[in-house]
Formats: sequence, structure tokens, C-alpha cells
Amino acid sequence: MKKTENELKALSAKAQKKRNNILGNSMRVFAKEGFGGTDVQVIADLAGVGKGTVYRHFGNKEQLFLATAKHCLEMLGQFVLKELGGEQASQQLVQQHGAIETLRQIASAVALFYQRTPQAVEIMIQERAEFRETVFPSHLMHRAENRAGVDELIKAAIDGGEIRVVDPTIATNAYSDLIYGSVISGCLEGGKSKLVARVDAAMEIFLAGLTPENSKSKRKPRNS
Repeated sequence: MKKTENELKALSAKAQKKRNNILGNSMRVFAKEGFGGTDVQVIADLAGVGKGTVYRHFGNKEQLFLATAKHCLEMLGQFVLKELGGEQASQQLVQQHGAIETLRQIASAVALFYQRTPQAVEIMIQERAEFRETVFPSHLMHRAENRAGVDELIKAAIDGGEIRVVDPTIATNAYSDLIYGSVISGCLEGGKSKLVARVDAAMEIFLAGLTPENSKSKRKPRNS
């Protein structure tokens, strides 16, 4: 019997839920054991599925790891948008508080995600170590795909007189480098619980360097 559209949607949602469950467990296992030390059977057991099910979804261990890296970044994007209050609220944030405050809050939200999900940092580092010759890093691809929004914020800040005139492309690169550099350094130094404070401090120095001397823009306190 041919399945109805609703039945197909239900099956698709169930498959996606199972897939996300596998990826969530694979993130924790890969982060703890490393790519080489991870047994896919352990991931399958934690996810409550058979090993064959994992392979049907992801093909092999390498593809599972790369899918996990991508999943971490999808989680990051969803988390940041939620922290900003959603698409509409994020647009209102720019209108009400300016581009500089929006850039601050984005950076703080990214740091909060990695502070709460330090396994994602481990996955980022492992991907570069294990697949440097064969795979373009997922986090760099993610940054490239999402940099347009930051470019636009920096252009808006320049147009609004919030920051001095700079090359938006260079400023966006520096902004992203500072966030991820602070996150990775913080984790490597054992400061996973203080990533928000570390990124906030670095961002304050960075943005102050872009702000015109006569600007009175001040950071609004943020609860983390």
C-alpha cells in the first residue's frame, strides 16, 4: 500500500531523530576516545541501535566522524540563533542596539555554545589532525558559508559611524579568528568553564580598537 504524505513525513522525522541520536553519541565518544581509539560498536550501543544501522546512515567510520563534525556546527548555528532570540529578534537587535552590540552578542553566544559543549572543540581539533590532507575543515567551511552576515554587520557599523572605516573582509576575518582562537586556546589551557569570559574580554579589546575615539558605545551586561 502506498504511504500517505503524512506517513512519509513521520518516517522522515523518525529517521532524522535516530540520526541525530547517533551523532550526539558519536560526538561524545569521538571527543573522549579520539578518532583512532573509537569503536563504532560503542556508539551504536549508546545510541540504542545496531552497528549496521550506523553504517546504513553514515557508510563508514570516517564518514560518521565527518558527519559528526558537520553536526556540531549545525548545533552551533541553531544555538546562536536561539540565544539571539530567533531570526526576527536578531534583526531587531541590530536596529535597537546597533551592529557592535550584535557582534558582541554573537561572539558571546558562540563561546557559550563551546563552553557548554566542549566536545565540539575536540571534534574540531581532531578533524584537522586526522584529515588535514584529504578534507577541508568543516569549521572553516562553516565560517565561509556564514561570513556574509558578519560582513553586513561590519558594513552597517561603518555606515552608522559605530566603527572607523576598515576593510570589512579583513575585519570579519579578524573577528572570526579571535573568537575561534580564544575558544581553542581556552580549551587547550584547561579553561573550558571560562570560555565566555575569555571571548568577551578579547572581543572588548578588538571592538574598542575599531571604535572611533569619540564613541560612547558601552557593552550591555550579558548573563551567561
